[in-house]
Formats: sequence, C-alpha cells, structure tokens
Amino acid sequence: MKLDGVLAIRESWCLPGEPVLLCAGTTASSTRYDLTGLDWQGRPERGALGKVAGAFGNAAAGVVDAAFAGSGPEDGGADAPHVVVWGPQAAGIATRLCQPVPGVSWLVLTPRRLAQVTLVEEPAEPEQERGFLDRVSGFAKSARDVFSGKSAYPPHVPVATAEVTTVAEVPREHIGAVSLAERKLPRQYQARDVHALRVSFVDGTGIDVLTSSPENAHRLLAMANGQG
Repeated sequence: MKLDGVLAIRESWCLPGEPVLLCAGTTASSTRYDLTGLDWQGRPERGALGKVAGAFGNAAAGVVDAAFAGSGPEDGGADAPHVVVWGPQAAGIATRLCQPVPGVSWLVLTPRRLAQVTLVEEPAEPEQERGFLDRVSGFAKSARDVFSGKSAYPPHVPVATAEVTTVAEVPREHIGAVSLAERKLPRQYQARDVHALRVSFVDGTGIDVLTSSPENAHRLLAMANGQG
C-alpha cells in the first residue's frame, strides 16, 4: 500500500530543499464559494437573490493540516466546508487555484508557492489477470496480518509513496497576506461562526481554510510563517 499525503508530496512533488509548511486535504464537496457571480456551490448565480453564502464582508479581519480543518456535524447539522474561496470576481487567482478534481486533493504551502496537488491515477490491475485463488490468498494474508498485529510498514523497509501531480499553483509573490479570519456560514451548518486561516492574493481574491477554534487558527498561522 502506497502512502499519500505529506510524505508523498515531499517525496514526489517538492523541489530539492523545499519544505512543506502546511498541507490541507480537501475535496470538491468540501470547497465552497463566496464569490461575486457564483453561488455557494460554485455555480453561476441566477438573479440577485441566488447567492446563499454570506456577503464578502462577512469575513473579519492564509493553509491547514487536515486534522484541524472544519468542524463536524452537531445535532444533524451539515459538515462545515474545509475551504471557502472568496473575492469580488469569479475569475481570479483563488478560483484558478481551487479547481474541482475527482477524489482528494491537497492545498500545499511552501516558501516558494501555494499549490493544489492530487494523486497521479494509476491503472487498475485487470481482474482477468488474477485468478480467483490468487485473490482469495491475498485477502487471507491481509486478514492474518491484521489479526496478528503485523504492520503494513515494517521497520527498516523503505515506504512506497504515491506519485503526486500539480493541479494549479500560485507563486509566493502572488500572495498578498496570510492572516487570521472569522466567517459566518449559511444556515444549513450547525456551527455557523467559524475561524479560519486566510490567504489573500494580490488580485483581491483569496481562500479561507476553516478550523474549529481560534487556538488552532493561531497555530496554523505560526506554521504558515515557518514557526511550526
């Protein structure tokens, strides 16, 4: 089994000597939009009342370890998004950076750039090339390993990592500021007042990566500044 996430990003995507400051896992369904001309799901607005997100001015006052992103549902409320793309224009740096892709992608901040990356899709092994007995044998071995406590990653053996590719990236000089923010979410979310690490771009757009507490937000800001 190949590992993904930060380890894979460091192994196959980062340039030599390029550290990962922050890494946020997200999906198309956990990214929302507070952009002029688009609704909360990122679709073109229909009329003046089409926008369900809070106004751009709702945010007070920019990337996050996935362990701190969002807040879970409470009393049946919807999951809070991980990322909110915001700004006065639909076609800006933030929108180009946060593109919908299948499966999981990561927002990765380094001293050189902020990028959206995803896994390189590997071709599936054709089922007809593996006999029934081979598949049963493989399942049985996996079950034995699990119940015996055997690690899938034994010590002193190099860990295989997945290959990572760039979806979009922004040079660090296009980031105007990295700061803390507060945001009010629409009514479908149980937790409506959330905290964020905010990345503002030079064209007036930006992204808010949501977190569950001001303490987490302060920690993320320190990490973004290389103090983590």
